[in-house]
Amino acid sequence: MQTHEFAVRGFEICSNERFQTAMWRWKALDRALAMMRRLEFNTLIFHQNTLTDWAVLPRRYFPPAATRARWPIRCANVANGRSHLREVVRRARAQGAEFFLEVKEMSYPDELIELHPELMVIKGVVCPTHPFWWDYQRAKYTELLEDIPDIGGVLVSPGTRESKLSLSVHNCTCERCRNTRPEDWYANILRSMYEPLAAKGKKLVVRDFAYSREEQNLIMDACSRVSPDIVAALKNTPHDFYPPFPDNPRIGHVGPHPQWIEFDTWGNYFAFGFFPVSVVEDMQRRLRHAKAAGAIGAMFRTDLEFISDASDFNSWDLVNVFGAGLLTQCIERPLPEVYRAWLQYGAADHMRPESEQPPAAPVDPAKFDQFMRFLRASWNVMEKTLYVRGFVFAEGSCQFPFNVDRAFFNMLIFQGRDDWEPGASRRIEPTPENLAAVFAEKDAAVAGHDQLLSILDLPSTGLPPALQDSFRTMMDLYRYYSVGFAHCARVCFTAKRLETTRDPADAEAVRRAIAGLQDYRGRLERRLEGTYYPHYV
Repeated sequence: MQTHEFAVRGFEICSNERFQTAMWRWKALDRALAMMRRLEFNTLIFHQNTLTDWAVLPRRYFPPAATRARWPIRCANVANGRSHLREVVRRARAQGAEFFLEVKEMSYPDELIELHPELMVIKGVVCPTHPFWWDYQRAKYTELLEDIPDIGGVLVSPGTRESKLSLSVHNCTCERCRNTRPEDWYANILRSMYEPLAAKGKKLVVRDFAYSREEQNLIMDACSRVSPDIVAALKNTPHDFYPPFPDNPRIGHVGPHPQWIEFDTWGNYFAFGFFPVSVVEDMQRRLRHAKAAGAIGAMFRTDLEFISDASDFNSWDLVNVFGAGLLTQCIERPLPEVYRAWLQYGAADHMRPESEQPPAAPVDPAKFDQFMRFLRASWNVMEKTLYVRGFVFAEGSCQFPFNVDRAFFNMLIFQGRDDWEPGASRRIEPTPENLAAVFAEKDAAVAGHDQLLSILDLPSTGLPPALQDSFRTMMDLYRYYSVGFAHCARVCFTAKRLETTRDPADAEAVRRAIAGLQDYRGRLERRLEGTYYPHYV
């Protein structure tokens, strides 16, 4: 029997309740399951923040007859979600794959508050520390396993502020919330999930997704208070999937807990898969590190919950999925084999949504080297475009910064890296030396884009003419993207310097930067006038 480097090899699909994305469409699911078979992924993960609330209405709290009379649409949606998930589980298990739900807790259906208004303690704010929640969580997961008994388990993010109810947001200021220790709150959440799952032989996997080292440590320490059987799911980089960041410091430091390491293949922080970026080289290095630190599993995100109809399947970033599948089988696999495996599968059209994708286009094997050189050079360009000296400069993952203050808030606080690399923020202080380095980096991104474009001789690649045209359009937009970030960086950093110096010469530098950005905006508007592109563009 073949043995793989990682016992758990997870393929993750994201969604939310507002945009019915790939996990709810059978055409997309069949394609994902086929890719899992091809690359020997053995775990399918559905990630939706409130997924359990669309799969189960705990009968202990929602008597079926009364609930159907009061909230018939909610009942119908839950029945549909439950039936759909049962069929997903059946198909996954038929090809030897376990199925996991991934959620953010705590969550609840809005209808619950009508039934239990006592949960709103102060000014209509729902209280996250009310003792009600621990019984509710147990009932929810007990009945989930009664209704969908064949799942492998649940992944949960208790520390993110993206959950519906969170102590870390500090919305509720009641005396109980003020006096509740975060470590106790996390332990209560995990215990209320672990006990019903463990009773049925299912796994609880706890993600370390948190915004600071302190919060990350609280979550992992809470796992140890509940059970050593809880699996620790650690992002490969701390806080979020930022490729320039150092390795997650908790990898290899979770005591007796089994470890799964999380990766992003699509581009949550490298352009949402629209512009092609290979992170295969980085993935191989980080998988080596994870394996050496005792990890037994790795899981890979293939899309994002708030971007609809887009995924690795309408992106050349699918190469990263091939990297994930092949490197978790054998970490030391020569990387040209990864690129060749993707090219044998075929290239997608970035300019067409996932639901409109034709079959992947075959590539002339004689041209494989061109594509490999293009993709191997791609990360260096994207890093210099989206990041500033290793800091997250973009807004909303991949958009231009909204304004100067927001840019520095993102870099220094919201997505800062001092917690993970003490003193790193000195690299973006508005000194003349740092500004010169920042601007040189952005100029290098634009030059790097032009060099990328010169690598592929499109007419000789064997790609269909329509796909060649789409590629040219995408790369033309990519240049505008890189140039736009260069202008934004000049405005943000010259303005930040002026705040410090109040020097007339620095004021003139700001005026020049603003004029450059305004001119760019005019050129971009003219470029886009009269065009139609998918919404994610």
